[in-house]
Amino acid sequence: MKPLIGLSPSYYEHKEMDRSILGKSYTDSVQQAGGLPVLIPPIIEQNDLAQLIQKLDGIILTGGDDLHPMYYGETSDPLTPKPFHLRRGEHDKQIFEYIWKHKKPTLAICLGMQEVNVFLGGSLYQDIPAQVDNPLVHKIGDWFEARHAVTLEEGSFLHQLTGQLEVDANSAHHQAVKDVPDALRVTGRSADGLIEVLEPENKSIPLVAVQWHPESETNDVIGLDLFKWLVSESRK
Repeated sequence: MKPLIGLSPSYYEHKEMDRSILGKSYTDSVQQAGGLPVLIPPIIEQNDLAQLIQKLDGIILTGGDDLHPMYYGETSDPLTPKPFHLRRGEHDKQIFEYIWKHKKPTLAICLGMQEVNVFLGGSLYQDIPAQVDNPLVHKIGDWFEARHAVTLEEGSFLHQLTGQLEVDANSAHHQAVKDVPDALRVTGRSADGLIEVLEPENKSIPLVAVQWHPESETNDVIGLDLFKWLVSESRK
């Protein structure tokens, strides 16, 4: 049996029909890695959502629009022009609280990494160019045209997975992790010091969070191999 991998989609209001949306590169990557993708609908009722997640073998917290600053005690300003819908925020927060408590295998991507950090008590830079001195280019347009190196901590999960201390990754974000809670440790950074990889301090929690988009990465070492890791963990 292939493991069931749940994915958190984006949520948008529409005058005719509200909708959940997820790029097919996520589901394609799960299938290529040997899993079966399952989109988690925007259920808000906690017990119902928990009952569904319980049946899943692994979770992917996907990318999306900006995390609303209210989740880390700040107000939205012009630097955060498009915060995501709060229904997604509450949905993803409940998903994360369940997987953290029950140690369900999880891959957190871009926004997903920022959510992991914030939901555990961390914060974000609302806009890298405005709030970080001499940053690299982390976003070009609306797609993954920017690229830069990520230096990995020796002995970290990704160092062990890739066998490398430096990897080249795509980049498509204008916000970034700022303050990191005690429950997490930084295991990858770009040359400007911004955080690119987070892992739990508790190594019994099978979770890795990356700032890039492995579902759109052609290098299997930091792309498809992350999905293969999640599927492998989800079989256990």
